[in-house]
Amino acid sequence: MNRANLIKLTRVLGMLGSEHAGERASAALAAHRLVATLGVTWWELLDRQETRGGGVEIRRVHEYGVDQHAAAEARMRQFKMTCNALTEENKALKRRIANMVEQARKAAMQGEEPE
Repeated sequence: MNRANLIKLTRVLGMLGSEHAGERASAALAAHRLVATLGVTWWELLDRQETRGGGVEIRRVHEYGVDQHAAAEARMRQFKMTCNALTEENKALKRRIANMVEQARKAAMQGEEPE
């Protein structure tokens, strides 16, 4: 596997840790397709090749051209937007429950069945 394909596969596999099921599924499919286009199996790809010294060769993959600080800030903005959306949804649900409780209380005072 050449370096470009290794970097691409590493990035795709990194998306398997996503909180979103759709992103995880897409990443798994993209990884499968990449391995298939390379003409190897996962077993062949993951089989360790020993170096002359008998150990395993470890290479670090660097993402050139990726601004880690900007990526982290973008992820934080996304997290804050998600939190704000969930907070608003929580408030709406609390209002809805309060309205239902109020309707039930009024119906009980009037001797009627709640809706």
